[in-house]
Amino acid sequence: MEINLFAWIRESVKHAVMLGVSDAVGHIGSAGEHDEMPQRLTEALRLEAAAVATAARPESTPKARRLGRSLDQIAGEKQ
Repeated sequence: MEINLFAWIRESVKHAVMLGVSDAVGHIGSAGEHDEMPQRLTEALRLEAAAVATAARPESTPKARRLGRSLDQIAGEKQ
């Protein structure tokens, strides 16, 4: 019997999250008929996602700096 540790962790986390969401819904309760909170929450999440998307895009990518020596430099020293 082969046990996949990462699958077990993934399933455990999924189970814990679902239990947490279930507890939160039970504690808060469901939205009323005229409650505007779901619309406000959706709009806030949409704005946050747009802000993160624009912040994640760099305006210009700086040239990558090399750290250390290349293999060609090391081979040249040995000769």
